[in-house]
Amino acid sequence: MKNSQITGHKLLIWSENPDKLHEFYRDVLGLKSGTRLTMKDDYGYDLVCADGTGIWIGKHSEVKGKNKDKFRFILTLYTKDVYEWYEKLKDRKDIKILAKPFVTPPTRDKKVKSYCFTFLDPEGNCLQFMTRG
Repeated sequence: MKNSQITGHKLLIWSENPDKLHEFYRDVLGLKSGTRLTMKDDYGYDLVCADGTGIWIGKHSEVKGKNKDKFRFILTLYTKDVYEWYEKLKDRKDIKILAKPFVTPPTRDKKVKSYCFTFLDPEGNCLQFMTRG
């Protein structure tokens, strides 16, 4: 399996209206906008996090309306200050706060505190800001 190791990842978020969702991720969450790709029937946007990982937001002919199964996946965005993001987003009308900032249960290192805050984006996709401890 040496040559078959997973060497990275990219999250794809399909939308009926990728332009509006792209604006939220770019303008509100501050992700860097990369390439806009246009295909025969669909198009989308590449967004880049500070660590170089990517998120793709694209139009898909089979996706209609908001996400009806918000807990199927959660996108975790790591940050140094969960509370700063909470303060920035808490009064927005286009998102829904699911959990205010809280200390997460200990995982590997019981001495390290990690913080988390969870919300739904404008299309009902579940995201959380989390510190790495």
